[in-house]
Amino acid sequence: MVYMKKLCEDVSNAVQEAISNIVGKIDNGAILYMGADGTPTTKIDDVAERAAVRVLKEDGRPFNIISEEMGSMTIGEGAEFTIVLDPVDGTHNAIHGIPFYSFSMAIGGNDLSQIYYGHIRDLVTGDVYLAEKARGAFLNGKQIHVSNNTKEYCVSTSSQISLEKNCKIRLLGSVALELCYVASQKLDAVIDNRNNLRVTDIAAGKLIVEEAGGMVTDYMNEPLKLPLDVRQKMRIIASNGRIHGELLGKLKGCR
Repeated sequence: MVYMKKLCEDVSNAVQEAISNIVGKIDNGAILYMGADGTPTTKIDDVAERAAVRVLKEDGRPFNIISEEMGSMTIGEGAEFTIVLDPVDGTHNAIHGIPFYSFSMAIGGNDLSQIYYGHIRDLVTGDVYLAEKARGAFLNGKQIHVSNNTKEYCVSTSSQISLEKNCKIRLLGSVALELCYVASQKLDAVIDNRNNLRVTDIAAGKLIVEEAGGMVTDYMNEPLKLPLDVRQKMRIIASNGRIHGELLGKLKGCR
């Protein structure tokens, strides 16, 4: 765990430094090329990914890297693990100076279900959320747990679903960080039914929610077991577990 924690910190520090002078500048939203995930890559995405990959190459250990812009890369021979990387989750927010965007990095095997370490850094506040499989989830070193809410709850959703009057709706713009908000009781659930989320968006956050006692499934209530491939898209619902069934029922009613 010490090695994984240090590696994530080094990479996130490099990304933070690389983008510090270009956040909030609209021209850094210029599209440079189409990323491996099929979406446009902006200047800030490119700068952040290059900074992250440089640190990973300097580490010296062999591993695979999965990232939105470049797709996949293998460093060295006989890769020991796979890194799932999203240097800036919430690119639109970062470009426009909206203070809600994050760095996300997960470490694991060859499938989303095999992630065993997750690290997400709020690139505005510096808060660090992390989790290790079967060892809990933490915010700045203190263990966190999902909420117990069942009646009055707050949901981040882009879906057109009918929710009760006692449910407050938010849409914040960084799925990785929103998942951390579920893990730390700032939100009670996240629903994204657009079928455009990639493994890089959710790999670390999924583990953090689950280790905090929550649930993450697809909108059919099936476990997420997609291969680590940025071309694969998915829908998710993440919650404190207590309202999961109720929200799934509402989603079923609007399909």
